[in-house]
Amino acid sequence: MKFQITAIMLGCAALLGGCGGGGGGSASDGGVEQTIDFSLPFSGQAIIGLPGSTATATLKATASSGGPVTYASNTPDTCSVSGDQLSLLKAGECSVTATQAGTGGYAPVSKRQLFVIPKNPQLVTKFPNPGWQPLDSTPVQLSASFNTGLPVTFTSKTPDVCSVSGSTMTKLANGMCTITAEQAGNDYYAAATVDRHIPIGTEKVAALNFVTGYKDGGTTNEGLIGHPGNQWWCQDCDTKASSDGNSYTFTASWGAPPKPGDWDYNSALFTLFGTGLDDTDLYSPNGWYRGGVKAASFSKPSAIPKGVQIDIQGALHFNLAQNPEWFGSSNNKFNVELFLAHFNPNKVDGQGNVCNVTLKATVQPTAAAATDYSVGLKDQFTISDTCDLSGLDVWDELQTFPVVEIKFSAVQPNGEKADASGKYVSQYTLTGPIYFQ
Repeated sequence: MKFQITAIMLGCAALLGGCGGGGGGSASDGGVEQTIDFSLPFSGQAIIGLPGSTATATLKATASSGGPVTYASNTPDTCSVSGDQLSLLKAGECSVTATQAGTGGYAPVSKRQLFVIPKNPQLVTKFPNPGWQPLDSTPVQLSASFNTGLPVTFTSKTPDVCSVSGSTMTKLANGMCTITAEQAGNDYYAAATVDRHIPIGTEKVAALNFVTGYKDGGTTNEGLIGHPGNQWWCQDCDTKASSDGNSYTFTASWGAPPKPGDWDYNSALFTLFGTGLDDTDLYSPNGWYRGGVKAASFSKPSAIPKGVQIDIQGALHFNLAQNPEWFGSSNNKFNVELFLAHFNPNKVDGQGNVCNVTLKATVQPTAAAATDYSVGLKDQFTISDTCDLSGLDVWDELQTFPVVEIKFSAVQPNGEKADASGKYVSQYTLTGPIYFQ
């Protein structure tokens, strides 16, 4: 079985002048000197084929003489050449030479390219954190799996706090126990490791910030505030940050009571994007703003971590106030949604946006004034959009995929009580950080 790589880029090591070079002809060779352009035909990431398949690519080189070019592999155990077809046989360095033998009075010329063929990456599919543990002699069972199904080994990075034998963890002292699940890889898959941090005894769970403060009405210290600046369908929305950057206020108002079915009925919402996300992550392939994060942001490794990865943190914490009119209405609840970097590329909407798995919790406010809220991740959030994926579990999803955006939305906007100006207002004010702990 073979599959054709049409969008790949093999890593290039410096060889003979920046991944090129090689010999050339001259008048002393009995002909006019010619050059050969042997550029990389790849754009993207190429990996070795899985067992039973061979990755291939078409080589492209052009001689200035216009004469035919032939190709040969200098590393036949790693890659082979047949005509202009390159077959990737195993991970490692692949060297190929393109040659023009000399024609029409031109001297022969050759040029070499060196490619690095990487292995397939591995992704953890399940490594549940057992959570806070009392300091006692009760053993803790560990389990983890990667998408390859290859065997996993566990080690302790904190041997003074905890030890591991096989898949059993033993608690030794108060502190943060760090356990590593490792898959060593093989000829086709790269090695991979994932850590879990398990508090023992008096150790407390660390806070994990999603937002620390607000630069202005459209930006937090960590990322963008998604909807307001792009919410063209909200006739009367206002956003602002306090001068000290400690609070953010979003206001949606109507001159008449909003009713279900009105085109702007659902405009009392805003989205906060996670660390490392920027404008390029917020648009679909055809340029439509999607109010979410496109899958391309997570389909390849990034030097900047995007979003927030939950480890042992058990709840979402934030401080929120509502305007008195909305709080005093018969339905003053609001939704909090967590969008994860888990998407289904086969579920695409009309604007070319893929579907991100989403968790949702509905919060009953207890006061109009600024109030601290704590929303349990395991017991209050449910999966509101599976994106047609099966077998999803809230806790597994949170520990496997980063939270890339948080959305606040009114279950029902205020349409009962007007303010002093006669407008029907739904207003949120967030104060202080939004964090997981």
